[in-house]
Amino acid sequence: MRAWWLAAVLVSLPALGRAAEPRLVDSILAEVGSRPVTLSDVTLARALGVLGLEPSAGPITDAEVTTYLDAQLVAREARQLDIEVPTADLDRAWEQAGGAALAARLAEAGIDPAWARQQLEDDLRIDRFVEMRFAAFAFVTDFDVDEALGPGQHDQAARAATRDRLRADVIARAFAAWRQDARARTPIRPLPGVTGSWSPPFTLRPGNGPR
Repeated sequence: MRAWWLAAVLVSLPALGRAAEPRLVDSILAEVGSRPVTLSDVTLARALGVLGLEPSAGPITDAEVTTYLDAQLVAREARQLDIEVPTADLDRAWEQAGGAALAARLAEAGIDPAWARQQLEDDLRIDRFVEMRFAAFAFVTDFDVDEALGPGQHDQAARAATRDRLRADVIARAFAAWRQDARARTPIRPLPGVTGSWSPPFTLRPGNGPR
């Protein structure tokens, strides 16, 4: 058993960058490879709308945690393959996420902007991984399109939409098969006895500091 499993479930978060009390209290939820995953990791990703999560003010659910863990599995593989995110792409994602306004909300919650940028970077890295590993090899033939559309005349718009749908299905199936294999190679270990839902330890809504 890894040493961090022996620690208390509740831990302080000096990495959030708060200079003064109150300090946030967090929960370790799981481990991906050798990296612990905390409730605040999931909370921040959900607030940013990245890594497969949609922004929400409600409690963090088990399903959202599972989605985050799967995303971390992909991000881990992408880092091992040295898939890089161009600085310009990350800067653009930062501005689209809110830029200076986001930085102000992060400061109010006591969160280091570098942590948020890392989550944005992982989100972009996953997109690049999927594009390079699966999308680049997802081929749909005219015969495939004809078969999917069936008899009759079909205009170019219908053919293009069908081709896109078939290609997306090919990518999704290949990605799902890879993810199943990746889970076998890199175990995801939830903390025994820990289950949701959880109240988010902080919020990025304007005028709301850490809970």
